Amino acid sequence: MPIVQQRPGPGEPPPRTARPGPARRAAGLLALVPLALAACTGNNTSSAGGASNTGAPQDRAADPRIATLGEDIRLSIADARDRVFPALVNIDVVVLEFQGGKESKFRATGSGTIISKEGHVLTNAHVTDQGHRFWCTLADKQRVPATLVGEDPWTDLAVIKIDLSKLAHGADDLKTATFGDSTKLAVGDYVLAMGSPFSLSRTVTLGVVSNTERVFTSIGDGGDVEEMMLNFDQRTGTFTNWIQHDALINPGNSGGPLVNLAGEVVGVNTRGGSGMAFASPSSLAKRVADALIKDGEVMRSTLGVTFRQIENTGLSSGVLVDSVEDEGAAAAAGLKAGDVITEIDGKPVAVRFAEEVPPLLGRIANRPVGSKITMKVQRALGAGPAETLTLTTGKLLRDKGEEEGLRLWGMTVQEITERTRQRMRLTSRRGAMVTSVDSGGTAGTAEPSLGFGDVILKIAGKETPDLKAVAAAYEKIASLEKADRPEWVMVEFEREGKNWVTLIKPAPAESSDPPVELPKAWIGVAVQPVIKTLAKQLGDEKRTGFRITRVYTGTEAAKTDLRVGDLITAINDTKLQPKTLQDAGMFNREVRKLKIDEGASLTVFREDQEVKVPVTLERTRIEASEARRARDNDFELGVREITFFDRQDRRWSDALTGVLVESVESAGWAGLGGIRPGDVIQRIDGEEIKEVADFKRVMAAIGKAQPDRVVFVVFRGFRTSFRFVEPDWKPSETHAAPAKGAE
Repeated sequence: MPIVQQRPGPGEPPPRTARPGPARRAAGLLALVPLALAACTGNNTSSAGGASNTGAPQDRAADPRIATLGEDIRLSIADARDRVFPALVNIDVVVLEFQGGKESKFRATGSGTIISKEGHVLTNAHVTDQGHRFWCTLADKQRVPATLVGEDPWTDLAVIKIDLSKLAHGADDLKTATFGDSTKLAVGDYVLAMGSPFSLSRTVTLGVVSNTERVFTSIGDGGDVEEMMLNFDQRTGTFTNWIQHDALINPGNSGGPLVNLAGEVVGVNTRGGSGMAFASPSSLAKRVADALIKDGEVMRSTLGVTFRQIENTGLSSGVLVDSVEDEGAAAAAGLKAGDVITEIDGKPVAVRFAEEVPPLLGRIANRPVGSKITMKVQRALGAGPAETLTLTTGKLLRDKGEEEGLRLWGMTVQEITERTRQRMRLTSRRGAMVTSVDSGGTAGTAEPSLGFGDVILKIAGKETPDLKAVAAAYEKIASLEKADRPEWVMVEFEREGKNWVTLIKPAPAESSDPPVELPKAWIGVAVQPVIKTLAKQLGDEKRTGFRITRVYTGTEAAKTDLRVGDLITAINDTKLQPKTLQDAGMFNREVRKLKIDEGASLTVFREDQEVKVPVTLERTRIEASEARRARDNDFELGVREITFFDRQDRRWSDALTGVLVESVESAGWAGLGGIRPGDVIQRIDGEEIKEVADFKRVMAAIGKAQPDRVVFVVFRGFRTSFRFVEPDWKPSETHAAPAKGAE
């Protein structure tokens, strides 16, 4: 009986006795590469006995060395996979986005690697950026919550931490991956890209290293290192020489590990496309991860200067100072754009190529904040006198500030960072900058209205020196009971160097149910206009009118002989002859001229016969636009009553009760629990919901009790479904929200 070798499943360790070690297999791979290449290209090779193969083509598929090569590659890939796969996680994020004058939520996904027994997961900062809630799906399919430990946008790296208390089997079984040395990678080395593309379960792709020190340069701009942005207003990749490889990655792979054939993490996959992928090297990623775990941030020094390589400048040594920021450490020490730095702390500097710029920036950034740095400088592009300058480094701060949503005012505001001040050409960092406004909100309808770029300096006569003060002033007013709120709030702001004041309402006008039309006469049928061109196709171009498309059940019309396909040409003595599609409302207009509960005679053509059909007129039924509504802002869920036409169009019976979900924020509490627009909510935590009033009452009670889980029973399609919603009652640290009942 032949021996069958079982292939290990993902996450299962292989039988080590059946496989050679990674080092031995690697050596074997290198030895067999020429043979494999020859087999692929069809070139002749020497035979095992040394004789030249000049005869008939050899059957290379039968060559045992080629078979061994293929098996060694397969086993190496499987071994590397099994060392890292158990530590690979899919990351699900609820992201807060500030636009249109409000805070909104959406879901994002990425990948990550467990790097410690304490549950630390290494991923990308663009995965966690503006994240509000996090979950990790582990190799055993457990989905557990996680919290943010820290982000480093400058390298696009971040660390989150799994809530170990939520693990089904405790932390002892938590699998971790180990870092390898990315500096040992060489062009042509095999690497594996692991992750969850398009939010699918774990995948692995194979490729080779294409470049070990990739930087992105501007085409047609002198080959300068391109300034990369993270979410438009935060620089990133400043200190990174990327590992370029061709292992396929897609959206969702972000943050996943790049793995060598020894099963070690040598990079973090960050971006890619068009067959090219780029990973942050482990030599950088490990250092960043350690700092984030220890301090929650990566402390870096800065001089407020940018460098340019000397290639094509005519210089033979040093590095060119390309720009100097006002009020930075370099400017304070007298460094100027156009200077050439030839020595730093007594050591020669030679930055000939763009690839050498990030390491120099990193060398400065890695110094402790407040360090003294001595530079030998040659002025005027190297043609001027030499000087020695001593610079004291400052702390490198984020470009992008924190943001807040002032919901009742329909406005979002952002912290003014030094980078923001420079970009917007502001005179100081005082106040908070408006980033978006809802044109229909109180800030957007004020006179003058607030808009993007305005800097809020005072609210209600009190100074607001920063974002925190703006949020606090807003929350104080928003939390007041309706009777205690002022009629107006005065806001002082700066726009294009001018000082303005405006008055805004402290809250929008309370929404009310839409007005209901006065009852009018109605016939329970749906019709379409038949104009001359359609009438001709139906057999007689002179026979125009309104064709019945539906007879509504449970109506007076349903008790008559009216049928689908009947052509109504007159009501009583009034002829109905639509000329164009703009006359589609003619039938209903004529009906509404009559009186409720009275009779009417419809002239109907049916199978070339004219028929008189008497019908009793009814009162109009409520449309969706007139239905009573309710919204719960905590669950971000809007509902309305079920109308007659909802039941007719969806063929729901009168026995179906509940409220119809009209809107739901996809990443809000209800959305995350799986509630969708179109669902009919029938029960909430065991309480029957028959109408909008029931929904309001039950949700108000839930808001007071703040349970960990709320069970919704919904009718969807043709069956009921249980939806389990897990509210996060903790207030957001970055969102100024009014107290319950304030809106």
